[in-house]
Amino acid sequence: MNNMYDVIVIGAGNGGLVAASVTAKQGLSTLLVERHNLPGGCATSFRRGRFEFEPSLHELAGFGTKEKPQEVGKTFQSVGADVNMLQTPDAFRVLIGDGDYRLPTGREDFISKMEEYVPGCRQSVEGFFALADEIAQAIGYLSAGSIDIKEMQEKFPHFMNIANEPLQKIYEVLEMPKKAQDIMSTYWSYMAMPPSFFDFTMYSFMLERYIDYGASVPKDRSHELSCSLADTIRKNGGDVWFGTEVTKILVENGQAKGVVINGKEYHSQHIICNVNPHIVFSRMMDEAEIPAQELKRANARTLGVSAFTVYLGLNKTAEELGIEDYSTFINGTSDIEQGFLHMDSIDKNDYQITNCLNIANPGCSPEGTCIVWLTQLIRGDAWAEITPQEYKKKKNETAARLIAQYENATGIQISDAIEEISVSAPPTFARYLGTPNGSIYGYQGLPWDNLLSRTMTFEQERYIKGLRFCGGFTTRMDGYSSAYATGANAGRMTVKDIKEGK
Repeated sequence: MNNMYDVIVIGAGNGGLVAASVTAKQGLSTLLVERHNLPGGCATSFRRGRFEFEPSLHELAGFGTKEKPQEVGKTFQSVGADVNMLQTPDAFRVLIGDGDYRLPTGREDFISKMEEYVPGCRQSVEGFFALADEIAQAIGYLSAGSIDIKEMQEKFPHFMNIANEPLQKIYEVLEMPKKAQDIMSTYWSYMAMPPSFFDFTMYSFMLERYIDYGASVPKDRSHELSCSLADTIRKNGGDVWFGTEVTKILVENGQAKGVVINGKEYHSQHIICNVNPHIVFSRMMDEAEIPAQELKRANARTLGVSAFTVYLGLNKTAEELGIEDYSTFINGTSDIEQGFLHMDSIDKNDYQITNCLNIANPGCSPEGTCIVWLTQLIRGDAWAEITPQEYKKKKNETAARLIAQYENATGIQISDAIEEISVSAPPTFARYLGTPNGSIYGYQGLPWDNLLSRTMTFEQERYIKGLRFCGGFTTRMDGYSSAYATGANAGRMTVKDIKEGK
């Protein structure tokens, strides 16, 4: 068995799969190692009775269509991964306090609907998207690697002034009406950061992708995404090992040298980690080889959110139940800041996202049925305080509360149609993903540690030669599309390093 590789990738989560696909496609001998028996991390599926559930993907922004691929779609095409994606019909439905709003995709339609809901807001919403366009172009420039500050100032005159500003401040500068702010801020819950400190750069980048290009879901759950990437690695000559754990990363004098698997050394000077840096530095490296700067940075960061999800297989169709929307956001209060504070409590948390997969993927469940799942994002470690004896009861109580909240907010009764139910709490995600507190989005994007600062300093803050990270714990934090982007970037930069003999 070969024990020498050009590149070794640790972890077959979304980022690791793309990183290995990129390096294998470029002809580099690549080994991808995954401790689970399946690829994808949360990008997989599971069955209960006659239903196949999607563990975590709400929808995938930035994929586009085969004819007009966007960032993620282009990445999949570039490595030869073929998946069947289905477009979600609209952007979202949001219930805020007593308000009920449905928003379409497509920028002009979205802006017109905003004006209908909030007369007089058109100019401020158009201004928002104009700034978002500039931000997106600037991020593309920064991601290319070579940065000329003077050139940036000329090409993106507003970027340097607004990039680090919170979303709330931009709303105020644009003089956007409060109701319009609340509707525009709907996706804040995806990252559990309120407008007061959700930086405009990241939020506008995310919202623009959803509204301009729409979102999509894989026909055969996100397991289809993961398997297609794993297949491309093999087709391009790479090795993929499941049920295999890297127990140690070998580093010598600041240079990556390889890994240890089942007591045997496998050598490479280029290692890509789709693993939480806390785990890497606390369990997988000799203490003497860990740069002090890496420890300081990891310890200074705040872990991102986890989730509580209720998966329901219902024995009635969406039409019979009266469900018309793919994504429904429900906030028990019109005060987003209050909703954010409640996310660190089990019982007070009153924000949920509910999805009905059949609206986007009609054939996803047996005839006469539908799949619905309800998700809350959880900050902090409230679930760590629940004893093993209380755990099952608290899970069931919380699931019942979410179902009741959905029914009360929408007037749609689903509880009497439940055929299958499964519940995942933060300890579930911690157990499966191996992340502290079950974190699903990496490190929280704080004002000092946001998308812009991470992107601009990413290369300068690499203190171990030949070791790169990808996934949610790196530059872009949120969700699948960002994980794919960081994996692609790690793969491309590693290819560049090898070609240049670095």
